[in-house]
Amino acid sequence: MIIRSLALFDRFKCAGSACKDTCCVRDKLVLDNKTYFEYQRVIAKGDAFGRRMVASISERNGVASFRMRDNGECPFLMRNGLCELYVRLGPERICETCRKFPTFAKEYGNYREIGCSFSCPEVLRLVLTHPENFQIRVRENDTEPVTFDNLNAKLLPLIYPVRDRFLEIAQDKRNTLRKTATVLLKLADEVQSVIDRKAYDELASLIAPFEAGDPMGGITGEEPDAAVREVLFEKLLKLHTKLEYKKPENAVRIAAAYKTVRSESFEERRARELDFAWYMNHRVYEYRKWLFYLLYRDLLDVVFDGKFYSRVRFAVLSTLCLFEFGSLEWKSRDKQFTPQNQEEVFRSYAREVDDNPKNVARLYKKLNGSAYALPKLILALSNPIKKPVDGATPAEPLAEPLEEPVEETAAETVDTAPAETTDEAKAETPAE
Repeated sequence: MIIRSLALFDRFKCAGSACKDTCCVRDKLVLDNKTYFEYQRVIAKGDAFGRRMVASISERNGVASFRMRDNGECPFLMRNGLCELYVRLGPERICETCRKFPTFAKEYGNYREIGCSFSCPEVLRLVLTHPENFQIRVRENDTEPVTFDNLNAKLLPLIYPVRDRFLEIAQDKRNTLRKTATVLLKLADEVQSVIDRKAYDELASLIAPFEAGDPMGGITGEEPDAAVREVLFEKLLKLHTKLEYKKPENAVRIAAAYKTVRSESFEERRARELDFAWYMNHRVYEYRKWLFYLLYRDLLDVVFDGKFYSRVRFAVLSTLCLFEFGSLEWKSRDKQFTPQNQEEVFRSYAREVDDNPKNVARLYKKLNGSAYALPKLILALSNPIKKPVDGATPAEPLAEPLEEPVEETAAETVDTAPAETTDEAKAETPAE
């Protein structure tokens, strides 16, 4: 099996009791069969801890899960933030969900993709404190391929280089974030057309123009329309107020953001966005990391359902929504916005929206509406960002104006070196 993972997450280490937002709080925690069998042996001892375990586990339709506390906490989460099961029984008796989080693994026949969830504070700390581009490691082990009845085996090997090109575009600093969004959306629309026609051999020709070093791949935008952009983002924020939120404070934050946008004049809104864009110029990589994360995690699922464009659109618009939320936070904090503030925005969005299947399904459905049609998106995203006229300066001095391309270095490109086999790579458990 060919295994691909993000090298940055080799540095991951759980913060334990120092975690700012423990992962031991969730709606439901299902126990895998192996772990449940181990817990039955503990229960059989009949001691006080075993009796507590009986009271903490429910079983329905053959599926065992923990009875979470009223506040969503795991019944074995201790006040010091540590896991009582881990302390008492050891790491080998932790359920599979807890043992693997925040890593995720997706399998596509002979391929396994490994990443880390952005809802984990420690993952975000790594991401936001390492400006360099994500590097992809490729290696092999002797695991047998996973068989799926609904996997498009003809599309899989041909969509892989396309997905890699999308990841490279997402991190290409020669384009502004809006130009990146324009290229991704237009290219995704062409890719979707090829997939719909089952003309998979044409996929290579779509990404060929980028091979010559053109960051836009010959793709152009349209004449910008600022009014279209303002309507688009107001609708996006309103859509987010209709989602379900686990934490009331996050619902309040989203509602306040929407209220602020509604109360601003067109000129005030444009000034805020332009000033924040200039302020964040040297930290645009933070948004590129989020964009990369969604594309890396979700795009290959096209081999199961044929849906490519909708995933790119979701990744692009959620990234730009986070940029809008960031600008509103920046404004509310007297025009200061630290990486720690960004971590809070990303984490709450990941927990409340991206990790909530109901919210994601609602967003995907609404984004299919005419308000988010490709021509309107391109009109909105083509609008250039310029240096603010009031002389505002970014958080740190810049060597380059905002619209000037940033030179790419060899160390910052996505690593797509041939797979190599190592002893570590043959391990069954994804440690990335």
